[in-house]
Amino acid sequence: MDVLHLLQLGSKPASDHLIKEKKTGQTGNLLIYLHYSILFGLSLITVSLKFIGEKEANSLFAISCLYGGMLLFYVGITVAVAYNKPQYNSINKTNLISGIVIVSLLIGYVFSLMNPGLFTVALCSAVVGIFNAGMKVRVLYQR
Repeated sequence: MDVLHLLQLGSKPASDHLIKEKKTGQTGNLLIYLHYSILFGLSLITVSLKFIGEKEANSLFAISCLYGGMLLFYVGITVAVAYNKPQYNSINKTNLISGIVIVSLLIGYVFSLMNPGLFTVALCSAVVGIFNAGMKVRVLYQR
């Protein structure tokens, strides 16, 4: 479950420090619905980590679910940038973070497909999670 904890490291700054609570003209409904993407992503990750350890399971399917879940998770967090405080609401930074996340997910996905063992896939997805959390925090907090 360390992969899930690492993903939460990336979402903690977004939910606690970057969100502007009182924004005129917006109800916050989008922010509520974005949690479905985050929840479905975390569910896919949990199920796929169980499948990866099974000998009968198709490793292509399990690894695709893992990285698809990570992508859903990051999509939910990235779309929520509309609710950020003005000093953190930069389209350039959002595009940079999105590019970094997509590239790291693709690299992790390809590497996991080449080495579909449970330890390798879990380690690779954990490294991707640490990298993305670190880059997100670093880019968003630069002034």
